[in-house]
Amino acid sequence: MNTVIALSLNYGFRTGGSLFHNLVYSQLIGLSIWALIDIPRVGIWWNDRPRRWPFLCLAAVAVPVGVLFGSWATREVLNLPIRSHAETGDMLRMCLVVGMLASASMIYFYWSREKLAYLERQAALDALQREEAEKQLVRAQLMALQAQIEPHFLFNSLANLDGLIATDPRAARQLLQRLIGFLRTSLKHTRAEQCTLRQEFELLRSYLEIQSMRFGSRLAFEIDLPPALADVEIPPMLIQPLVENAVTHGIEPCMRGGAIVLAARDPGDGNVQVVITDSGVGFCQGGSKGSGMGLTHVRERLARIFGAAATMQMEENQPRGVIVRLTLPLVRRTDTVPVVPAEGVAAVPARARPAGGTVSPAHP
Repeated sequence: MNTVIALSLNYGFRTGGSLFHNLVYSQLIGLSIWALIDIPRVGIWWNDRPRRWPFLCLAAVAVPVGVLFGSWATREVLNLPIRSHAETGDMLRMCLVVGMLASASMIYFYWSREKLAYLERQAALDALQREEAEKQLVRAQLMALQAQIEPHFLFNSLANLDGLIATDPRAARQLLQRLIGFLRTSLKHTRAEQCTLRQEFELLRSYLEIQSMRFGSRLAFEIDLPPALADVEIPPMLIQPLVENAVTHGIEPCMRGGAIVLAARDPGDGNVQVVITDSGVGFCQGGSKGSGMGLTHVRERLARIFGAAATMQMEENQPRGVIVRLTLPLVRRTDTVPVVPAEGVAAVPARARPAGGTVSPAHP
């Protein structure tokens, strides 16, 4: 911009003097105006968008002062002789006009830049607020899901506890301890944005142990979590609705009971598979297998968090039952050391299996 002023003075206004003198003249005037505008702007508003009228008043003062200071500095630097009053007046008028045009361009540039930066900050703030609102929505949905899951589960557990108090106080105490541990861990899960497969599987092991005390020999379960997948991160409470669905709609309606296998697999394609297999009544008699609120919530959470990168498939198990297969992106918790599942996670003791029964293997 200062070079344009110099060319205008030399060829447009025919002020006389060499192009070099006019170039020095315009550079010092332009830098003076820039310093008088930008330094107060930074000191007053910093990175905020300056207010319109105070900024225009600042520019109105900075332009003539910058022209006068730049003219004086040019004469001092180039050792130019003092001109007559007429010549000096003509030069100042031309410099003032060109300086005003240059300042208008400079003001427009700064104003546009600040407006763009302000809009970018507002867009980033809006995106942050939307992200926080989505997180709060997910938390609310998770707590609503837990509120739907726990009353039915608690009612059955407390009813079972009431019966055990009279017949087997020791078993009642064991059930109460497991129930307290499950509820405490479940509450922590609802407050976390992510958890590991180990944490989720431990919670489900507590859930299935409580249910096995209720169903007795009618429920067997097996949990298989390879140590290499223990630190894989997933959204909390993602698998529990599927396991509860297998218990409620698969094992409970089946008179002879059945088995549930919960397994994690690494297919080697950058994903992790979680497979829930039950040998309950299957689709034929369990028509609500895929229509429950819990399954709908799982599908919605998968779509919201992972989009098309995650899938949930349901198929019949042979000779009976259902297989649910979750495929999720494999993301490891890098700030923790992979841990081996605690004792009892890999398999269930033989006394938890139904007499004469076998556990259906999880299909890879």
